[in-house]
Amino acid sequence: MMKGTLLWNLWAAVFGFLFVCTISAKVTTFDTAIYRGTIGFFSFFVLSYVFRSFWSLVTAPNETTENSQDSAQTAASTEMDAEETSKMVRELLNEDS
Repeated sequence: MMKGTLLWNLWAAVFGFLFVCTISAKVTTFDTAIYRGTIGFFSFFVLSYVFRSFWSLVTAPNETTENSQDSAQTAASTEMDAEETSKMVRELLNEDS
């Protein structure tokens, strides 16, 4: 699952629009600046989506490793508890006979 929400993408896109539009307005006409800002909006939206998916890909193995270690420890402790319990039951049954 990807880290964060689409709100991050929207904020990055708004930043991209304002950044590109501001830089472009100094050099070109207002219409062209808005057009370039719109292209910047969509570009930053896609780039932030790619970054978020890459980030969750990089961080995902660490989470799975921790979860598998926790489940292995839980399974080992369950096996030990089962062995200890069966040993205690055998001792109790042997005491009765």
